[in-house]
Amino acid sequence: MSWLVMGICMLLVQGAGAALFWQVFERREALASLQNIQVQLKQSLIRIYQQEGEISELTAGLRAEKAHVEQLQRQLKFAQEQARQIQHDS
Repeated sequence: MSWLVMGICMLLVQGAGAALFWQVFERREALASLQNIQVQLKQSLIRIYQQEGEISELTAGLRAEKAHVEQLQRQLKFAQEQARQIQHDS
């Protein structure tokens, strides 16, 4: 009878050992996945910061171009008024 109990206990210990081994294996896989995702996140953040910088640069360029267009429109309007004035005077 004691050999039967001892055999069952040994099977239970072996089962617990196998379950522990499986848990360690799964944990290592999860940590590897986590590290991979962290690297991807860092790369994504770097790309986002670069794109934000590009957007800021493009926005500033667009603002400058709009100001230049407004200046050219004012100059054109002034030149047209002077041309009308010259036609009116002659």
